[in-house]
Amino acid sequence: MKLETYFGPLVDGKLSVSCYYHSNLPAVTVCSRCGRRICSSCYKPYVDLALCPDCYRTKVPRQMAVGMPAPGTYAHPLGGVVYGPFPFSRAPLLVRFWWFPAVLFFIAAALIAFNGIALLSPAFFSTWVGIFPWVAPLGYFSFILGIILGLVIIGGLALFFFGFRVLAAFLVFPAAIVSLLIGGGFIAGLIIGVLASLFVIFSERFHT
Repeated sequence: MKLETYFGPLVDGKLSVSCYYHSNLPAVTVCSRCGRRICSSCYKPYVDLALCPDCYRTKVPRQMAVGMPAPGTYAHPLGGVVYGPFPFSRAPLLVRFWWFPAVLFFIAAALIAFNGIALLSPAFFSTWVGIFPWVAPLGYFSFILGIILGLVIIGGLALFFFGFRVLAAFLVFPAAIVSLLIGGGFIAGLIIGVLASLFVIFSERFHT
């Protein structure tokens, strides 16, 4: 298979990735929902997202918010003109605070990892075993488990930023539950990780 056939046409000897909907047009961005490459004419703005025509039709509510500006055209930052209006005069709460679960994921990872590190201290270990007796048989492995779980949640954080939000939530959720074996990141890490995962899952269902 030729390189230009697989990736798109060659323009002035350089590879140009083509639009999913228009093979003769170069893509300027990717859809925030499905990841399809789209050209400036296919770009559909929705709050701070870039949507392809299909995702715009299926994800954006049909009813317009009261007091929304009249239809018009808006300059596209990547070039070209797109048509409005936006479906909401103000972004929905769960869209405006999309970064909130990411912050919670990081806090949960830090607490759980630090919980594992703290167990290296004999004084803290003896105190912690009095609260969580099942930590005692783990011994030194409790430190390793805390670091591993912290890294797993950081991996979920990376998936979150790559757009795999639900997958990230289903990775963080069990890791937070398992952290109870070492004390759940001082309990707070467990609670924060679980709540952040549920927030992501239900927010995605809300926008489906």
